[in-house]
Amino acid sequence: MRLLSLVLTLVCLLAAGHSHAAAALTPDEQKSQSEFDKAYRVPDKDARKNALTILEGAKHSSSWQKLMSVATSDPEAEVRLAAVTALAKAPARDSSVERMLVSLYSNLKFNDFDSRLNYAKAMAPSAFKFNIIALLTEQISKMRYPDVPKLTQTGNGQSNITAVKTAQKTRKEFEEILEAFNAIAQSEVTSPTKDSPLNLTKWFQANAGKLSAADKELADKNKKEDAEAAKAAADAAKAAK
Repeated sequence: MRLLSLVLTLVCLLAAGHSHAAAALTPDEQKSQSEFDKAYRVPDKDARKNALTILEGAKHSSSWQKLMSVATSDPEAEVRLAAVTALAKAPARDSSVERMLVSLYSNLKFNDFDSRLNYAKAMAPSAFKFNIIALLTEQISKMRYPDVPKLTQTGNGQSNITAVKTAQKTRKEFEEILEAFNAIAQSEVTSPTKDSPLNLTKWFQANAGKLSAADKELADKNKKEDAEAAKAAADAAKAAK
Protein backbone atom coordinates (compact mmCIF):
# COMPACT_ATOMS: atom_id res chain seq x y z
CA MET A 1 0.00 0.00 0.00
CA ARG A 2 2.73 2.43 0.96
CA LEU A 3 4.59 1.50 -2.23
CA LEU A 4 1.59 2.48 -4.33
CA SER A 5 1.33 5.82 -2.53
CA LEU A 6 5.00 6.47 -3.13
CA VAL A 7 4.77 5.55 -6.80
CA LEU A 8 1.78 7.83 -7.30
CA THR A 9 3.43 10.72 -5.51
CA LEU A 10 6.66 10.41 -7.48
CA VAL A 11 4.87 10.08 -10.79
CA CYS A 12 2.77 13.16 -10.14
CA LEU A 13 5.90 15.11 -9.32
CA LEU A 14 7.87 13.86 -12.30
CA ALA A 15 5.03 13.81 -14.83
CA ALA A 16 5.92 17.30 -15.96
CA GLY A 17 8.74 15.62 -17.81
CA HIS A 18 6.12 14.23 -20.18
CA SER A 19 4.81 17.71 -20.92
CA HIS A 20 5.63 20.01 -23.78
CA ALA A 21 4.42 23.30 -25.13
CA ALA A 22 0.66 23.39 -25.55
CA ALA A 23 -1.06 24.23 -28.82
CA ALA A 24 -1.52 27.92 -29.56
CA LEU A 25 -4.91 29.42 -28.78
CA THR A 26 -6.57 29.84 -32.17
CA PRO A 27 -9.11 32.59 -32.92
CA ASP A 28 -11.81 29.93 -33.31
CA GLU A 29 -11.09 28.41 -29.92
CA GLN A 30 -10.90 31.85 -28.33
CA LYS A 31 -14.36 32.52 -29.76
CA SER A 32 -15.60 29.21 -28.36
CA GLN A 33 -14.29 30.18 -24.94
CA SER A 34 -16.23 33.43 -25.05
CA GLU A 35 -19.37 31.58 -26.13
CA PHE A 36 -18.87 29.09 -23.32
CA ASP A 37 -18.42 31.82 -20.71
CA LYS A 38 -21.69 33.41 -21.77
CA ALA A 39 -23.63 30.14 -22.01
CA TYR A 40 -22.34 28.81 -18.68
CA ARG A 41 -23.20 31.84 -16.55
CA VAL A 42 -26.84 30.85 -16.06
CA PRO A 43 -28.73 29.40 -13.08
CA ASP A 44 -30.20 26.45 -14.97
CA LYS A 45 -28.05 23.34 -14.43
CA ASP A 46 -29.05 21.73 -17.73
CA ALA A 47 -28.02 24.84 -19.61
CA ARG A 48 -24.68 24.88 -17.81
CA LYS A 49 -24.20 21.21 -18.64
CA ASN A 50 -25.01 21.83 -22.30
CA ALA A 51 -22.57 24.74 -22.37
CA LEU A 52 -19.74 22.28 -21.83
CA THR A 53 -20.27 20.90 -25.33
CA ILE A 54 -18.95 24.19 -26.72
CA LEU A 55 -15.49 23.22 -25.50
CA GLU A 56 -15.58 19.70 -26.92
CA GLY A 57 -12.35 19.01 -28.77
CA ALA A 58 -10.64 22.09 -27.33
CA LYS A 59 -6.86 21.87 -27.66
CA HIS A 60 -5.61 24.78 -25.57
CA SER A 61 -4.76 24.47 -21.91
CA SER A 62 -6.85 27.53 -21.07
CA SER A 63 -9.94 25.69 -22.31
CA TRP A 64 -9.04 22.70 -20.16
CA GLN A 65 -8.69 25.00 -17.17
CA LYS A 66 -12.24 26.21 -17.76
CA LEU A 67 -13.46 22.61 -17.66
CA MET A 68 -11.39 22.01 -14.56
CA SER A 69 -12.98 25.02 -12.90
CA VAL A 70 -16.46 23.68 -13.59
CA ALA A 71 -15.46 20.22 -12.33
CA THR A 72 -14.29 21.69 -9.04
CA SER A 73 -16.75 24.50 -8.38
CA ASP A 74 -20.14 23.90 -9.99
CA PRO A 75 -22.80 23.37 -7.29
CA GLU A 76 -24.40 20.43 -9.13
CA ALA A 77 -22.72 17.00 -9.12
CA GLU A 78 -24.26 16.23 -12.51
CA VAL A 79 -22.58 19.25 -14.10
CA ARG A 80 -19.25 18.53 -12.38
CA LEU A 81 -19.31 14.98 -13.76
CA ALA A 82 -20.07 16.27 -17.25
CA ALA A 83 -17.03 18.52 -16.99
CA VAL A 84 -14.85 15.57 -15.95
CA THR A 85 -16.20 13.60 -18.92
CA ALA A 86 -15.40 16.46 -21.31
CA LEU A 87 -11.94 16.88 -19.83
CA ALA A 88 -11.13 13.18 -20.24
CA LYS A 89 -12.01 13.44 -23.93
CA ALA A 90 -9.75 16.44 -24.53
CA PRO A 91 -7.13 15.81 -27.25
CA ALA A 92 -4.23 16.18 -24.83
CA ARG A 93 -0.74 15.89 -26.24
CA ASP A 94 0.91 15.21 -22.88
CA SER A 95 -0.09 14.16 -19.36
CA SER A 96 -1.35 17.57 -18.24
CA VAL A 97 -5.03 16.68 -18.57
CA GLU A 98 -4.46 13.31 -16.93
CA ARG A 99 -2.97 15.07 -13.92
CA MET A 100 -6.10 17.23 -13.70
CA LEU A 101 -8.26 14.11 -13.70
CA VAL A 102 -6.14 12.51 -10.99
CA SER A 103 -6.50 15.62 -8.87
CA LEU A 104 -10.28 15.63 -9.26
CA TYR A 105 -10.57 11.95 -8.40
CA SER A 106 -8.25 12.28 -5.42
CA ASN A 107 -10.51 14.93 -3.91
CA LEU A 108 -13.51 12.60 -3.81
CA LYS A 109 -14.44 11.15 -0.45
CA PHE A 110 -13.60 7.46 -0.26
CA ASN A 111 -17.06 6.57 1.05
CA ASP A 112 -18.72 8.40 -1.87
CA PHE A 113 -18.75 5.28 -4.00
CA ASP A 114 -21.19 6.52 -6.64
CA SER A 115 -18.98 9.50 -7.47
CA ARG A 116 -15.83 7.37 -7.49
CA LEU A 117 -17.47 4.92 -9.89
CA ASN A 118 -18.84 7.63 -12.16
CA TYR A 119 -15.52 9.45 -12.32
CA ALA A 120 -13.66 6.22 -13.03
CA LYS A 121 -15.98 5.53 -15.95
CA ALA A 122 -15.65 9.12 -17.16
CA MET A 123 -11.84 8.96 -17.20
CA ALA A 124 -11.71 5.98 -19.58
CA PRO A 125 -11.12 8.04 -22.77
CA SER A 126 -7.93 9.63 -21.41
CA ALA A 127 -5.03 8.91 -23.76
CA PHE A 128 -2.57 9.05 -20.88
CA LYS A 129 -3.35 6.47 -18.24
CA PHE A 130 -0.53 5.63 -15.85
CA ASN A 131 -1.37 8.12 -13.09
CA ILE A 132 -5.05 7.21 -13.31
CA ILE A 133 -4.32 3.49 -13.10
CA ALA A 134 -1.97 4.03 -10.14
CA LEU A 135 -4.60 5.97 -8.21
CA LEU A 136 -7.44 3.54 -8.97
CA THR A 137 -5.26 0.59 -8.02
CA GLU A 138 -4.50 2.15 -4.67
CA GLN A 139 -8.14 2.89 -3.97
CA ILE A 140 -9.43 -0.51 -5.07
CA SER A 141 -6.78 -2.22 -2.95
CA LYS A 142 -8.55 -0.75 0.08
CA MET A 143 -11.85 -2.38 -0.87
CA ARG A 144 -12.98 -5.91 -0.12
CA TYR A 145 -14.90 -8.67 -1.88
CA PRO A 146 -16.48 -10.56 1.04
CA ASP A 147 -18.30 -13.84 1.16
CA VAL A 148 -22.05 -13.51 1.47
CA PRO A 149 -23.19 -15.20 4.68
CA LYS A 150 -25.93 -17.75 4.53
CA LEU A 151 -29.26 -16.33 5.63
CA THR A 152 -30.10 -17.56 9.09
CA GLN A 153 -33.00 -16.96 11.42
CA THR A 154 -33.27 -17.42 15.16
CA GLY A 155 -36.19 -18.80 17.08
CA ASN A 156 -37.40 -15.33 18.05
CA GLY A 157 -37.75 -14.25 14.41
CA GLN A 158 -34.51 -12.30 14.07
CA SER A 159 -32.17 -12.89 11.14
CA ASN A 160 -28.85 -11.77 9.70
CA ILE A 161 -30.52 -10.24 6.64
CA THR A 162 -28.71 -6.92 7.22
CA ALA A 163 -25.32 -8.62 7.08
CA VAL A 164 -26.35 -10.49 3.94
CA LYS A 165 -27.46 -7.32 2.16
CA THR A 166 -24.35 -5.44 3.25
CA ALA A 167 -22.09 -8.16 1.83
CA GLN A 168 -24.09 -8.24 -1.40
CA LYS A 169 -23.81 -4.46 -1.77
CA THR A 170 -20.07 -4.53 -1.08
CA ARG A 171 -19.54 -7.24 -3.68
CA LYS A 172 -21.61 -5.35 -6.27
CA GLU A 173 -19.61 -2.17 -5.72
CA PHE A 174 -16.34 -4.04 -6.10
CA GLU A 175 -17.53 -5.70 -9.30
CA GLU A 176 -18.57 -2.33 -10.76
CA ILE A 177 -15.36 -0.49 -9.90
CA LEU A 178 -13.22 -3.40 -11.15
CA GLU A 179 -15.05 -3.29 -14.48
CA ALA A 180 -14.51 0.47 -14.73
CA PHE A 181 -10.84 0.00 -13.83
CA ASN A 182 -10.30 -2.59 -16.54
CA ALA A 183 -11.92 -0.34 -19.13
CA ILE A 184 -8.83 1.80 -18.57
CA ALA A 185 -6.10 -0.61 -17.45
CA GLN A 186 -7.09 -3.87 -19.16
CA SER A 187 -5.50 -5.81 -16.32
CA GLU A 188 -5.40 -9.55 -15.92
CA VAL A 189 -7.53 -9.30 -12.77
CA THR A 190 -10.97 -9.55 -14.31
CA SER A 191 -12.88 -11.98 -12.09
CA PRO A 192 -13.57 -10.61 -8.59
CA THR A 193 -12.53 -12.79 -5.68
CA LYS A 194 -11.45 -12.25 -2.08
CA ASP A 195 -7.87 -12.04 -3.37
CA SER A 196 -8.59 -9.45 -6.07
CA PRO A 197 -7.44 -6.38 -4.08
CA LEU A 198 -4.05 -7.98 -3.42
CA ASN A 199 -3.81 -9.43 -6.93
CA LEU A 200 -4.52 -6.01 -8.41
CA THR A 201 -1.72 -4.48 -6.37
CA LYS A 202 0.67 -7.20 -7.56
CA TRP A 203 -0.44 -6.68 -11.16
CA PHE A 204 0.25 -2.96 -10.95
CA GLN A 205 3.65 -3.43 -9.36
CA ALA A 206 4.58 -5.87 -12.14
CA ASN A 207 3.36 -3.60 -14.92
CA ALA A 208 4.06 -0.09 -13.60
CA GLY A 209 7.22 0.32 -15.68
CA LYS A 210 5.50 -0.72 -18.90
CA LEU A 211 2.51 1.52 -18.25
CA SER A 212 4.70 4.53 -17.49
CA ALA A 213 6.83 3.87 -20.56
CA ALA A 214 3.72 3.77 -22.76
CA ASP A 215 2.70 7.24 -21.58
CA LYS A 216 6.21 8.60 -22.14
CA GLU A 217 6.37 7.05 -25.60
CA LEU A 218 3.05 8.67 -26.53
CA ALA A 219 4.15 12.06 -25.18
CA ASP A 220 7.44 11.86 -27.09
CA LYS A 221 5.64 10.85 -30.28
CA ASN A 222 3.21 13.78 -29.95
CA LYS A 223 6.06 16.18 -29.19
CA LYS A 224 7.92 15.10 -32.33
CA GLU A 225 4.80 15.38 -34.50
CA ASP A 226 3.97 18.82 -33.12
CA ALA A 227 7.52 20.04 -33.72
CA GLU A 228 7.42 18.77 -37.31
CA ALA A 229 4.03 20.39 -37.90
CA ALA A 230 5.26 23.69 -36.48
CA LYS A 231 8.37 23.60 -38.70
CA ALA A 232 6.29 22.80 -41.77
CA ALA A 233 3.96 25.71 -41.03
CA ALA A 234 6.91 28.06 -40.51
CA ASP A 235 8.55 26.90 -43.74
CA ALA A 236 5.29 27.36 -45.64
CA ALA A 237 4.85 30.86 -44.25
CA LYS A 238 8.43 31.74 -45.15
CA ALA A 239 8.01 30.41 -48.70
CA ALA A 240 4.83 32.41 -49.16
CA LYS A 241 6.66 35.71 -48.56
